[in-house]
Amino acid sequence: MINYHDALIEGRLIRRYKRFFVDIDVGEEIITAHCGNTGRMTGLLCEGSKVWFRRQPPGRKLEFAWELVEIQNGLACINTSRANELLASTDLSLWIPDVMLVRREPTVGTHRFDLQLSRGDQLVYVEIKSVTLCEDGGLGLFPDAPSQRAIKHVNLLADMAANGLETHLVFVAMHTGIREIAPHRTLDPAFADACLKAHNAGVVLEALGTEITPHNIQLAESISLRLE
Repeated sequence: MINYHDALIEGRLIRRYKRFFVDIDVGEEIITAHCGNTGRMTGLLCEGSKVWFRRQPPGRKLEFAWELVEIQNGLACINTSRANELLASTDLSLWIPDVMLVRREPTVGTHRFDLQLSRGDQLVYVEIKSVTLCEDGGLGLFPDAPSQRAIKHVNLLADMAANGLETHLVFVAMHTGIREIAPHRTLDPAFADACLKAHNAGVVLEALGTEITPHNIQLAESISLRLE
């Protein structure tokens, strides 16, 4: 579970620009906050939406950082690092039997994965994808923009699995409206093909739901993952 130890501050979205900046109306003034999401953020950028942000530690370029947005079909966490933090702070053995966390962001060759676990002498590698694109009906899609980096990560997981290593690709629904997840074949067919290749090579693909509030984020039950 992730707890926001300092209460998040509420405001209204004005605009996001230059990828990393967002203007927020807090009533008496307009503040500029950091946007920790480099994707297109499809469906999350409606002007006037209720948002929550936090104060950053001293020394950061911007005093504030954007965390949550409320849209018509749910509450979404736009901070992509939270999915990794959420899994790293959870008892991983609840969904991968008998493992312990070794480190975050392990490097394999020139690639960096999200988690390295261990089961005795066996190493287990996990790549995590934060999913916020939610279609009507509750289908979450990843990615929300074509991603060569994501394809390379999935292909490497497949190669590692083919060589006998245990590897996992985990899609985390960081949007409370998501009930099912699928690779976004229409937008990025190469990523969808890579997921199928990884599945056939022995990579464990799974999808996890979350419960999100302005106070905390926690994992919920597994949800359906549709591979096409």
